[in-house]
Amino acid sequence: MKKVTLFASLLASCAFIGGAQAEFKMNIGMVTINDPQHAFAKHYAKLINKRSGGKIQAKVFPAGQLGKIPRQLENLKIGAQAAYASPPGFLSGMNVAFQVPDAPGKYKSFWHANNAFTNPKFREPYLKLAEKHGIIGVSIYNYGPTVIASRKPVRNLSDFKGLKIRVLATKMESKLASTLGMTGVPMPYLEVLPALQRKTIDACRSSAVVMGASKFFTTTKFITLTETGTIPSVLFISKRWMNKLPKNLQTLVVNTGKDAEVFAAKYAFEANKKAEDLWKKNGAEVIRLSSADQKKIMQSLAPLGDEFLGKNPKTSKMYKVLTDVLKTTSTSAP
Repeated sequence: MKKVTLFASLLASCAFIGGAQAEFKMNIGMVTINDPQHAFAKHYAKLINKRSGGKIQAKVFPAGQLGKIPRQLENLKIGAQAAYASPPGFLSGMNVAFQVPDAPGKYKSFWHANNAFTNPKFREPYLKLAEKHGIIGVSIYNYGPTVIASRKPVRNLSDFKGLKIRVLATKMESKLASTLGMTGVPMPYLEVLPALQRKTIDACRSSAVVMGASKFFTTTKFITLTETGTIPSVLFISKRWMNKLPKNLQTLVVNTGKDAEVFAAKYAFEANKKAEDLWKKNGAEVIRLSSADQKKIMQSLAPLGDEFLGKNPKTSKMYKVLTDVLKTTSTSAP
């Protein structure tokens, strides 16, 4: 009888320990799927599960399974969701300084941007921009450069003139369009492809990876690799959720985010190269401007960051940090 009781007691103890090991659930959301953000999140979740010894159970929810962007951000604030992977520009309503990496004409290569974003002088203050809203960043990397997908070919600077192009709802994006002779049309991303199909707009400036995944090549048979700007991606964590963890696991969550940046950047770099092949395989023409036109377009757009970010007291400090870091940052892969 004593042996049976002892055995039952041991089983109960094991069950308790097993429950304690998995008591912290870490739901990681995003609105994309099968892209660098999704791959990064799965890699991060795998590391968290392994390094925590199962004490944190991380699970990834792509394609807006946890809600649209505003819903997921609200979830982070109240602690209903642990993490959210996204371009930081979507948090500019909380802090307009999140727009700083959007400055066009500043990056010489994919790695020039990524190395600047991960430089501690920029990385540390930038990831804290939404801290007073209960959200912190634990990881940042370069998702990839911006390109222009269009219904007619854009082979030189004169081809930009007269195009109606989808832009983000910011003054800097609208000025970027007008500087190149285009008309900027602010529009949510999910409305862009239908607008292109209806010929309401002529083009869209975004990532080749994102637009490829959305099958823009069914309508826009031309993609011009202007690479005038770049899109970072950040893994944001809910402070309310984080505060439920013991200190050692809080440190693990933060450090794992930094460690996963190397994987994320390399994956994103390769994904952008593969995106070109995807467009070509689906009948689209991939176009590069001449070196002379590329130089002119970068020079014409570079002052926009100074105008809209450098002179704005809400963004000037963070903007100066980034521009200073870029001056000494390597353009090569680490």
